[in-house]
Amino acid sequence: MHKNIIIFFLIGVIIILGGVLVFSNIQNNSSNTTQNNSGLQPSILVSEEEWDFGKVIQGEKPTHIFIVKNGGEGDLIIERVKESCACIEVSISTTRIQPGESAEVKVSYDTTDYVGKDEKHFHIYSNDPQEPDKRINLYVEIEEFAIPYLQD
Repeated sequence: MHKNIIIFFLIGVIIILGGVLVFSNIQNNSSNTTQNNSGLQPSILVSEEEWDFGKVIQGEKPTHIFIVKNGGEGDLIIERVKESCACIEVSISTTRIQPGESAEVKVSYDTTDYVGKDEKHFHIYSNDPQEPDKRINLYVEIEEFAIPYLQD
């Protein structure tokens, strides 16, 4: 009976020590990750914060290419781009931008269902710790497509 108590006690101590070691190892790994993240950081720079497509005829799809540059020292990872409307189409040439390098972001605006002044935007989500959500505003003035009236 006495041996059983000692064995259970030793097993309990081993389990507790194992838990402490695992927990301290998890904390060390998370603090190492934080240290790595505070080292070389990316910095997102965009050629324009907003773009005005000007006056267009309804149904046209004006396009503009933005330049996204990494002004930091770590790799800039573009996690995703999100349009505010299905009428906006955004594509990016690469999602990993090395320090000092650039990527092209092509934006098209489908004006088929719109008339008058319109404003939309898109977001570039990245690993830039200072600006993880970069919003770019888009403007356009859409003139109604007029079918010429032909007389006989």
